[in-house]
Amino acid sequence: MFFEDENQLYNIYLCKESYDQMISYCRNSNSYETGGVLIGNYSHNHKIANVLQITPPPKNSKYSKCSFHRASSGLKELLDTLWNQGIYYLGEWHYHPNSSAVPSYVDLKQMFALSNNTDLKCPEPILIIIGGNEKDWRISASIFSNGRYVCLELVK
Repeated sequence: MFFEDENQLYNIYLCKESYDQMISYCRNSNSYETGGVLIGNYSHNHKIANVLQITPPPKNSKYSKCSFHRASSGLKELLDTLWNQGIYYLGEWHYHPNSSAVPSYVDLKQMFALSNNTDLKCPEPILIIIGGNEKDWRISASIFSNGRYVCLELVK
């Protein structure tokens, strides 16, 4: 899957395996929100963020029908190991069961906080939301940068 904004400043490639994993976690969560982190790299010219893998929800994450709080159990160790291989934290993914894939106010607030967190070394985090259900999956992708966010279009 490939996402881009109308000015083609931001582009995201989401590999099929990662998308399929997200859908599997969404199916298994039934009517509860779930999520994890996006991991990957950037093209040589830094114009494309390549989402190469995702994590499942870390242990101790909190789930409900209309909220998800991702825990961080085990993520630092994983991300530190991958960093040395040229693979990085790119952002977050989560599921809005039986709802739209549009970011909520809480999603926006959390993503802006992440974009300002210098410890993450990710000033332009990505948010991918899976919405809907088994009969009608929906997906959105957004980039958060310099106090604003850009919704990208699915192009292929």
